[in-house]
Parts: sequence; structure tokens; C-alpha cells
Amino acid sequence: MSEHPRREILEGLLLNSLPTNEAKATVGHLLGGCDHCRQEMLPLATAMFTPAAASAPQLSAAEEAVYDRAISAAFATAIEHERVLMLDREAGKQTADEIFGSEIPVLPEGVTSWGLCEALIEKSRALRFTDPAGMLRFAELAQQTADRLDPEVYGVERRMDLQARAWAELANAYRLNDDLVQAEAAMVRSLELRARGTGDPLLYARLADLNASVLYYQRRFKEAFRMLDLAQGIHRRYSGSHEVGRVLLLKGSYTAVAGKPEEGLQLLVRGLAMIDRTRDPYLVFQALHNILVLRVELGEYEDARRQLQRMRPLYASHAEWLDLVKLHRIEGEIAAGLGDLVTAEATFQQIQKDLEEAGRGYQAALVSLDLANVWLRQGRTAEVRGLVADTVAAFRALGVEREALSALHMLQDALEREQAVLEVLRLTGGILRRLQNEPAGRIGLDAL
Repeated sequence: MSEHPRREILEGLLLNSLPTNEAKATVGHLLGGCDHCRQEMLPLATAMFTPAAASAPQLSAAEEAVYDRAISAAFATAIEHERVLMLDREAGKQTADEIFGSEIPVLPEGVTSWGLCEALIEKSRALRFTDPAGMLRFAELAQQTADRLDPEVYGVERRMDLQARAWAELANAYRLNDDLVQAEAAMVRSLELRARGTGDPLLYARLADLNASVLYYQRRFKEAFRMLDLAQGIHRRYSGSHEVGRVLLLKGSYTAVAGKPEEGLQLLVRGLAMIDRTRDPYLVFQALHNILVLRVELGEYEDARRQLQRMRPLYASHAEWLDLVKLHRIEGEIAAGLGDLVTAEATFQQIQKDLEEAGRGYQAALVSLDLANVWLRQGRTAEVRGLVADTVAAFRALGVEREALSALHMLQDALEREQAVLEVLRLTGGILRRLQNEPAGRIGLDAL
């Protein structure tokens, strides 16, 4: 590192929140004996390790000397801990690479380290969009590794911090594998461990973030928003605007699903303006996609069409297969909204076929309701009755919840009476998507 670390980097070192590469470079710089950075860190440590006072009493020369030694010891402890972790991470990465290359990932007998746990967490998170089962397996290994750590080597409270992080990531993996009972239990364990750890505020923000996602999937919106408020408050104090913006994006997504699309759209736009677009391009893509979906939901079809045209390069760069299916559904909705019912019909029929071939029966049945909407607008009521009857049969075969079948029966009754069919159809689609946590084509902004 040829230049002095910025103030926020030094703060991150003291809070143990830097990425590995930055921490390594910063520790190397400080171990080189930089007087400038020692002077820079002194007031930072004063603010972080001592309570504020409106009128602090003057210290004697002897008390000043004792205080200086205490601060120096705190620096030495933090730097030594980071040096140990740097070595540990190098060794842990080698073990992790061996596990990643195995056909069936397992922990070697008796092997554990801080670096290995971090590598397993990173691997788990990397799989969250493409391989939920693999994500869960590596999260389980990370949790087992954290629980094996020797507190005498890493410190009791720091070990609990890492355990809390690993258990929270395991909770998130359970959530994405639709096991909400295990997700809640793992999150409770995580929060218990955090309360006994160092009190790291950024760890608390991370756990609040992940807990919000679990609560959101449980439809416990008020509690989820309280967790996001907590995370946002911590990031306002300790992080830059990017993290605050990321929490606002989550709030926007959850607010829209909770039935307030206008407010959700406003939060998404505010969050998008705050995040660093070069730092996380995929997060930008997620946010823009969800803004697009909300514009369609609010009937802003012409604006949505123009936004979609500008976003096509982003879909080419970032979209997975299921993201592209969601994109095609949006294209069908825009076509229907602009009155091009022929294009909308062809689009929904193709999506339904693709989903059925991919073994996604629930999603395919949901798209049949989009098709029913188009046929109703074309006056093809008899065909809609047959389509809805087929959809009811499909959902029964899938063993869906009683609430889903009740919603479909409500739609059948409306068709028979020919009363408010379009309104009931939209209501039914919303109910079925909420039951599946499949909010109208949005891309999840969770745990980001």
C-alpha cells in the first residue's frame, strides 16, 4: 500500500469489518510503523472504545500515560488478531478448495479454522441464485466449522460472532429451500450467539437484514420492517450510502409485496440513487427489474416498455433462465396493457410451455391465469372456464394449500355468475403468488 489508508478503512479495521484483501494491505501498512496512521487512529479508537462525554475531565500526566498505553494495547490486539486471521484465511482457502472439488462436500475429520468457515460462507452465498440445495449444504458445513472453532485460539466473543454469522447464513439457506421452520430456529440461535459476542454493530446489521428476509417469507411484514429499520440505522452510523441504499431496496421490494406498490416504487427509486453502481452491478439489475415490474403493476405500460428496451443489455449480462422467464411474462403483460392481445396470448402460451417442460408446474399454472385474462378481454369466456378448470386440476395434482384451491373456486364462481370476473381473476393471481412467495415476477433482493 503506497498511500495512507483512508479514514473509513482504519475504522473498518478497528471494527473488523474489512474484506480480506483490504485488511491484509492495511495491517501490512501499520506494521511498517507509519506514524501518520498511528496519529490518525488515536482519535478513532478514542471514539470507538470510550463513551462520549459533554465535558470530559482533564487527565493528569500519569493518567494520560496509562490511557495511551491502553489505546496502544487495543491497537496491538486488533492488529495481531488481523495478522492471525490473514494466515488462517490462506490455510483455510486451501482446505476449502479441496472440499469444493469433492463430489460430496464434507468436512475433513478434525479440521476447522476461521478462514475455512469464511470460505464456506462465501461459497454458500455464491450459489443462492443457481443452486439452493448446494447453498444449504455449504451453509451447514460453515455452521459446523464455526461451532468447532477453539475459543482459546480465536477468543470467546469473536468465535461467537462468527458462529452467529454462520447460523444466520444457514437460516437464509433454509429459507431459500422453503424450510421456514428450520430457518426460524437457526435465526434464533444466531441472535443468541450475537448477544454474547463482541457487540459488532455491522454484524448486528447483517443479522437483522437476514432475519428480515425470514420474517418476510413468513408474511410477518411488521417484524420484517422493524429489522430493516434496525439495519438501516446501523448502516447510517457506521457504513456508507451504498449499504443504506441496499436496505431501502429491500424495503421497497417488501413494501410492494405487502400491497403498497406506489410506496414500494418510491423506496426502490430512492435506494437505487444511493447505491454504488460499480460495486454491485447485479444489485442494480435486480432493482431496475423490480421497478419495471411495479410500473407494469401500476399500469404504466408505455413507460415500462421504454424502460425494458433500455434494460435489454442488462438482461443479457445478468439474467439467469428463470429471470428471463419473468422478463417474458413482463413482455406479455406490457403487450396486453397496450392492447396487443395477440402478442400477449402467444407470449403467455410459450412461457407456460417452457415452465411445464422445466418441471415448474406451479409457476406454469400461475401463467394460465395471465392467459385467462387475455381470453376474457377477447370475449372467450367459455374457453376461460375450461382453462380455469384445468388449472384447478393442476393445482390439486400439485398438492397445493387449501387457500389456493379456495381462491380458484372463488374465480370459478365468478365465471359462472359472470360478475366482476376480471377483478376476481387479478385477486386470485395475487393470492396464489403470495402463497408461493412468487411476487408477480420480481427478482428477490434478499440478503444481499
